[in-house]
Amino acid sequence: MKYKITNKWIVVFGALTAQMAIGALYAWSLFNKPISEAFQWNYNDVVTTYAITLVSFALTMILSGRVHLKIGPRYTTLIGAVLYSSGIFLSAFATSPAMLYLTYGVMGGAGVGFIYVCQLSTLVKWFPNNKGAITGIATAFFAIGAIMFKEVITRLLSISDTTVYTSDVVTSTFMTLGIVYAIMTITGALLLDVPEKIENSAKTLEDEGEDFNTKKLLCSPNFYKLLFSDLLALMPGLLIIGLAKDIGTEYIGILDSDLITAAALVGYLAIFNAGGRLVSGRLADKFGALNVYRTMYFVTIISLFFLSFVQVKPVAIVALLFISIGYGSFLSLVPTITGKLFGSKYFSANYSLIFQAYGAAALLGIYIKKNVTFDQAFTIAIVTAAAGLIVSMTIKDNKKNSYKDITDTAAVQQLPHL
Repeated sequence: MKYKITNKWIVVFGALTAQMAIGALYAWSLFNKPISEAFQWNYNDVVTTYAITLVSFALTMILSGRVHLKIGPRYTTLIGAVLYSSGIFLSAFATSPAMLYLTYGVMGGAGVGFIYVCQLSTLVKWFPNNKGAITGIATAFFAIGAIMFKEVITRLLSISDTTVYTSDVVTSTFMTLGIVYAIMTITGALLLDVPEKIENSAKTLEDEGEDFNTKKLLCSPNFYKLLFSDLLALMPGLLIIGLAKDIGTEYIGILDSDLITAAALVGYLAIFNAGGRLVSGRLADKFGALNVYRTMYFVTIISLFFLSFVQVKPVAIVALLFISIGYGSFLSLVPTITGKLFGSKYFSANYSLIFQAYGAAALLGIYIKKNVTFDQAFTIAIVTAAAGLIVSMTIKDNKKNSYKDITDTAAVQQLPHL
């Protein structure tokens, strides 16, 4: 498959198509009840599948980031496409939770890990002067995929309070999704390519970080600061959004007769999550990703205080929406910050290590949600957000280039006279 794609919009289409397909991974909760009832499996055993998927997703990115550097985004994404779609398809034939852990959990999660990092790394090469914006779009389409496939899966399973779930319905759903995901991810992979030449503006040259390989990255204090602050940034969103429906009904007191029901609130949170990724990406290009990152910490902390201490229904709903915006923003901003601090040459390998913060936060969130009250969850969220803000303030920019130290490079010949 030695062909060259020179139209960046074709590459964008391919990358975003693949992103939407793997975003469907987050719709797993829709399967919990149908599978447990159809196969008479323990409900908690079925729920565990999602935790295994997240672990596989995060850990596989360490490998995929390195594979991407060696064979490029097209073949790396194809590996992910085969793993992801076949994992979902083979889930149709699972006869025990253990088999489901292997197919959906390990294979499906690994496939997402191979695909996810390739889209981000490829798109920023095509848009070197708008890295924040294009990263925001890519991560937003990941969230949009979850929203879109939530509706698709709901219809395939005929989810309702009165539905009697059968093994045939679950099996056909997995097979259908496996085929759809294969078409979307393989198509996306075949449309991926990197530009032959990256044209950087003066601003990009100034903002571009020094290229850190893995050895140098692991010796950098900024790596551990960003890793830890990312973990602390994601914890509040994962906790609060994960409990959103219960918070709406039991804590805020939302009724089915209200204009915004608890179930509808969950949908709005998903939309605001995606919107936060889009907006923060644009703001990062204008004001700097680190500055926006720290600002979103403030937004999250203030929203958590309102949610905790002002138990007025409209105020609490708005606070939840802003927490969702913050959560989406963090997921969009960290890739841009990674590139800024550690350069673009080894981005896929470096970001895959930073991404382990997400895997850890997700697992901690799953555990904590099962064992805390709402007040305890709010306290944990506020403390982690405040601690994360403090850590984020210690992150220092690594600027390899500036207007005054690139004057002896060839690039300066293309800059306007200063």
